[in-house]
Amino acid sequence: MSRIFGIWKKKFKDSNGTVIEKYYACSKTNSIVDTEELAERISSSCSLTQADVLGCLKALSIEMKLSFNQGSNIKLDGIGTFGIGISSEGFDDPKKIDPKKVKATKITYKADRKLSKEIKEMKFIAEQKPPKGYIAKSAKTLTSIALLVFFLSLAQMGFSQNETSTSKDISSKDFNHTIQTQLGYRWIDGYLGSYSVKTNLIPSYELDYKNTYFAKLRYITYSEDYTGNIYLVDYNVYNPIRSTRLNLFSLVLSYNFLNTNSSHILKLGLDLGYGLNNMLFEGDIREYYNYFGVGGELSYKYFITDNIGLGGEINYGYVFGNNRYHLTHGANFTLSFRF
Repeated sequence: MSRIFGIWKKKFKDSNGTVIEKYYACSKTNSIVDTEELAERISSSCSLTQADVLGCLKALSIEMKLSFNQGSNIKLDGIGTFGIGISSEGFDDPKKIDPKKVKATKITYKADRKLSKEIKEMKFIAEQKPPKGYIAKSAKTLTSIALLVFFLSLAQMGFSQNETSTSKDISSKDFNHTIQTQLGYRWIDGYLGSYSVKTNLIPSYELDYKNTYFAKLRYITYSEDYTGNIYLVDYNVYNPIRSTRLNLFSLVLSYNFLNTNSSHILKLGLDLGYGLNNMLFEGDIREYYNYFGVGGELSYKYFITDNIGLGGEINYGYVFGNNRYHLTHGANFTLSFRF
């Protein structure tokens, strides 16, 4: 099995002042194996259950902390040795070093020799880009199907052949309008070459039918300014980036699984979006890139009054564009006003 690597571009000047461009391989992380998944993998290769492995890992974490506090390093055969790095202010006299000025700065790690050798022998393959136009067509198809299913559901709700034409009419009383703001975090994996953690104040408008079917319009923006020379091979540019702004507009279609007469709302939704990336390069050169997004959203909301609601949302999905894709996920608190 081979590991995927990405590519980044760097510009620099040689001793003669000539600008040189070089491309370098860079590490690419596809996913993170958390404790639970690691325990499941270990349990499948030995006689221990997943619960046993989780208990051992938890105990290991506690013992490492105790050992560090006692002045010991931890050596794990086949993995490596863990220790503590410290720092302090400079003193003229070693006897005057104040223990209160000594701080632990990081956990050090020296890999096991065998593990280091195996890592150095690791095989790599280049990251594959999706075919041109494939992502945009897929996103448009998904959007069309989702909208069709949603509106067909609205057309079929509560209707039967025996009902009168009056009962089939949709009354304005069946609809609720909600203005909502979200405060929390959004992550974009791979956007601008790394994880970007953003705090967002996100506005949205939501329309629901009989507290069962929901359609929400949401706007999200990411922006960042750069003072150094940032080059992005993904965008095939030759000038340093100065600033970037990504505007995302999304439609979330969701369904409430709880009692429609309850003050509690638990929804699972499909998030479909469009984004425009505005990038400013050195020399006041601006370029624009289109993006499409698709993902899922799980949200909970409790209305403490008829109009005021508090809750939270978690989401997970992908943003596609410029022949690239970026993983997105986030968690937000919500404040809602229903009218």
